Amino acid sequence: MKQHTFSKVVILLLTVWLLWLGVPGVTGHPTAHAQGQGIFKVTLMVPSHIEALQTWSLVVQNNLQSLGIDAGRIILDLPTILARVYSPGPSILGQTHEKGGFDILFTGWALGIDPDPYALFHSSQFVPKGFNYYLWNNTQNDELTLQISREVNRTLRLGLVKQWQVLAYDELPSIPLIYTRDTIQWGPLATGSSISNAKGIFSAYHFPAWPSIELLSLSPDGIDDTIIFAQDGPFATLNPLLGASYFDVSVFGGIFSSLAHRNDTVFKNMIPALSSGWQASPDGKTWTVNLRQDVTWHDGVSFDADDVKFTFDALQDDALASPQEAFVKGIIGGKDNVTVVDPYKLRFDLPAPYAYFVENILTYSILPRHVLGSVPYEDWRSHPFNTGIPVPGNPVKGPIGTGPYVFDRIDATTKAAYLVKNQNYFDFPEKGRSALQAKGMFQVESYIVRQIEGSDAAITALKTVEVQILDPTYILTQNHPSFLGEIGQTRWVDYDAFSVYEIGVNNRHPVLGTGEDTPLGREDPSKAALAARYIRQAISHSVPRELLIQELLNGYGSAGITVPVIGNHKTGFAVTEGFNTDLKPYTYNLTRARELLQRAGYSPTTPIAESFWEAYGIYLTSSLIVAVIMLSALYVLKTRGKPLSPVDRPDPRLESQPAVP
Repeated sequence: MKQHTFSKVVILLLTVWLLWLGVPGVTGHPTAHAQGQGIFKVTLMVPSHIEALQTWSLVVQNNLQSLGIDAGRIILDLPTILARVYSPGPSILGQTHEKGGFDILFTGWALGIDPDPYALFHSSQFVPKGFNYYLWNNTQNDELTLQISREVNRTLRLGLVKQWQVLAYDELPSIPLIYTRDTIQWGPLATGSSISNAKGIFSAYHFPAWPSIELLSLSPDGIDDTIIFAQDGPFATLNPLLGASYFDVSVFGGIFSSLAHRNDTVFKNMIPALSSGWQASPDGKTWTVNLRQDVTWHDGVSFDADDVKFTFDALQDDALASPQEAFVKGIIGGKDNVTVVDPYKLRFDLPAPYAYFVENILTYSILPRHVLGSVPYEDWRSHPFNTGIPVPGNPVKGPIGTGPYVFDRIDATTKAAYLVKNQNYFDFPEKGRSALQAKGMFQVESYIVRQIEGSDAAITALKTVEVQILDPTYILTQNHPSFLGEIGQTRWVDYDAFSVYEIGVNNRHPVLGTGEDTPLGREDPSKAALAARYIRQAISHSVPRELLIQELLNGYGSAGITVPVIGNHKTGFAVTEGFNTDLKPYTYNLTRARELLQRAGYSPTTPIAESFWEAYGIYLTSSLIVAVIMLSALYVLKTRGKPLSPVDRPDPRLESQPAVP
């Protein structure tokens, strides 16, 4: 036992020493490739605003390099990632990292509640007009995702969802990392008030029922109570039809309303909002939607059916090029399929039934035709409605919606978004103005969203009452678990989130995606796709998911299996209905990873004698994780004394056994 413990200590010290000499990316700099000596070259792209992914990617990079893969790593800001991955131009789409695109992206999805993989993976949904940034083009996938979206029988639909998960598990167009168990933290207001119902609200109303500032109750209720919400990433888009980032929703989610509203993330039922109700035809292809007649826009103009028609026409127009265009057009079928029946009634004539029409179509934010109707689509992105920055001569100063909060301004110094309470917010059952006030809610007068980079700075801001709420993306279960104990359980809540962190793969990459540039693919082109699948599976076996969850996240999370259908494989709990409990996460097994690389025609290296690695490999990875924590702590100590720097500002909806278990 003493010898075994001594060996682990030696491994830990050796790992720390190696990291101290040359761990790439600890301070956020690009990582050099392993001198071009790998069996193939790949770059791991990591967002700068998510600290946890920087740590996890470092562990995966180390394991890939131990297999002989020339794995580099680069940390980029969100606008750069958007341009390379989610909104690429025609010359960039599908290109490798070296040619302006990407190879592998460590990222996360804030998911919809319903098990609908169509938007993320159908081949009609390629970016930039859809969310399929993986560019996965698979015939069986297309057939299954289309069947899922059109099957109105719930039992049959969930059976198809489970079939699809088997396919996605085997093919791995994306490599799931961790299903998150998120936390939200809060503190007192500057006026001395406290959020009296925070624990209950944030437990039941998290993404995608987010943000829920209008549901908060304050004690005591002051006349000028302000909530400042801190998030790790930048908001960049105030027009919801143009938004492609989770961080945008924190701002525009309070400004705009939709026809239907998700009541909460527990019971998950849909309630009418701008709509007063809807009816579907027996074949599920025609939907009649009635509208409320007492709603006004923030500028006082009445809301009507022309606004709804205008919104869905814009979503489907190539000139606007909304990131949701492919999805909406694929479901609705074109502008002519949305008809204004009268000023407060519309009809949607779909080319085929869509099982989640209310959940995923009627929940789009509606825009004001009288404001944007005369603005050419090509000008929408630079218009004050989207940027929040006034332009001389333009009476529009920012976005105008019908939601519970009205846009006020963007602060030029902090780049924070300021919203104020909509005193004329319309009434509707359960969540309208009168219903909220009767429950003692809707008491926050001003709502501000700030980007504060880094969990250390965010915690300081919460402690000094500069902010009142911290976004879940700070992942304090990893970055500052002691702080959660410090503030006590009355000021934070945890929950199984509708979100996942993943390793997104460019499925047009000649090695990772098509396999045409692998040894097996060059030898036999008919086996190129198989070779690429072997490589993706090898990468998945290189991820120590349980170690990351237990050692870094302190148990807050579960190992990822597929995206976007999520759950806990140990307990069988389905976060998303239809979660396939027969599937288990890919094991952390570098021996298996080497075997798969060999099947693809490569000769992976074994840097440590096989018997030693098999005996101590798990400790090496554990020690690497511990070493990362130690170095991160040292880095925090070096920077803790620095003052907070000014904040910079730069959503997707979503039968054979696997060949490799």
